[in-house]
Amino acid sequence: MKSFFKYILPILFAAVTITSCTKTGEVKPSSSKSTSSTSGSSASTALDTDALIHQISFIAPSQFVATNVYGDTLKMVYYENVSLLIPTEGLTLSFALHLNQIFTASALTNFDYTTIDQSGDVTFDWVDDNLNNVSAKTEKDTVINSVKMTKITVQRPFTFSKVYANATAATAEQTTLLATKNDNITFSAFVLFTKQYNITAASANLFYLKTN
Repeated sequence: MKSFFKYILPILFAAVTITSCTKTGEVKPSSSKSTSSTSGSSASTALDTDALIHQISFIAPSQFVATNVYGDTLKMVYYENVSLLIPTEGLTLSFALHLNQIFTASALTNFDYTTIDQSGDVTFDWVDDNLNNVSAKTEKDTVINSVKMTKITVQRPFTFSKVYANATAATAEQTTLLATKNDNITFSAFVLFTKQYNITAASANLFYLKTN
């Protein structure tokens, strides 16, 4: 495997650039720098270049859920829209990137959902976290501070639903959701190669919209 030392400084600069532009839902990659010192000598710094090139950053804007009431059924379609940034060298030296969604800080955690997998089959309360198996994504190469990076954007729907006693009850639940302002969704991701690399996480605000 070829040496990664030529990537050390550019990748560090890229990490600084990504994290300096802080916005809602964007994660600050943790430093991979460790220092040690001995008596009578200056501190030495060890850089884990392998970890650096496999470090993921998130761009997670506000997320939206479209709500509808059909008779006694409340239907909610959450449109996932999240991007991952990773050094292209690290993406090349990987078997898979894994992306997970955590709904526990939102009302969605109380509902079942369905998704469509890569084969077109409907899945229940499960979504493939291996991005190799996700077709609803795009990849775009970019350069940040002379470092080649790849931006992977995942956009796919999750359909949540629940049947109530009557239309009045379903509408009342919809009204409650529309008034909710503090829900969040958390994304987590990691790279798998010869080992599993550190998990990166980011949170984004979640808003409910009325479409009927």
